Amino acid sequence: MSVKKTIAIVGATEKSGKIITERFSSIPHRLLLVSKDLKELNNLSENISQRKPVAEIDTTDCVKEGCWEADIIILAVPVCEEKEVAQNMREVSTQKIVVTVSDENDPDKDLIKILPYSKLVKISGDLESNEIFVSGEDEKVNEEILSIFNQGGFHTRGSVR
Repeated sequence: MSVKKTIAIVGATEKSGKIITERFSSIPHRLLLVSKDLKELNNLSENISQRKPVAEIDTTDCVKEGCWEADIIILAVPVCEEKEVAQNMREVSTQKIVVTVSDENDPDKDLIKILPYSKLVKISGDLESNEIFVSGEDEKVNEEILSIFNQGGFHTRGSVR
């Protein structure tokens, strides 16, 4: 029997975070939604729970706590906030998959320095049209992220950097 993985979506109340959260609420993983905006976060969680009662969703406003509990961390925050969030989760993200959401294909060199022991993956493309590209240095990790996003209804392509 496989263990259900926990996916933290940091920035769950941001535009890309909401899209990912909505799509992932139908997949067989536990979601841990992270946002500073507790009111909007609770509204998002309640809305999904009413429409999809089988979705397993928890919320927190603490990045470190949310990332500590997660197997996979998705940074759906604005690019200008990525470094700060990465610093906050640094000590609890070792050996975890960290997915950044960006229109740029190249990894942010500062994130690589901040999270040297994490498995970094970047998704880019248009989340609203469901077309995304997955890239990272580890083929097995890329395949796992491709699979999860495919389960969420995204059309994916991927490569190893």
